[in-house]
Amino acid sequence: MSDTDKLGPGDISSDGRDRIREFLARHGGQAARKANAGDTVAGLNGWSEVYAADGYALRCDWSRMGSRQEMKFSEIPPPHSP
Repeated sequence: MSDTDKLGPGDISSDGRDRIREFLARHGGQAARKANAGDTVAGLNGWSEVYAADGYALRCDWSRMGSRQEMKFSEIPPPHSP
């Protein structure tokens, strides 16, 4: 499948996948730049980003404690946007 399947735990949920699909549809599809992810504290919190063709990024900051997981999604405009 696509490169978005390699993202961190914050994108495992069906809601996360739906947000990624909707974001990419609104912003012209996936960019040539590959998705990126990292752990701030291994296995406890981290982030992932998906990049769209028009320069926007969808960032998911995630954290988990025990069986509870929280996700916060942010759309980041291209650096040259007003």
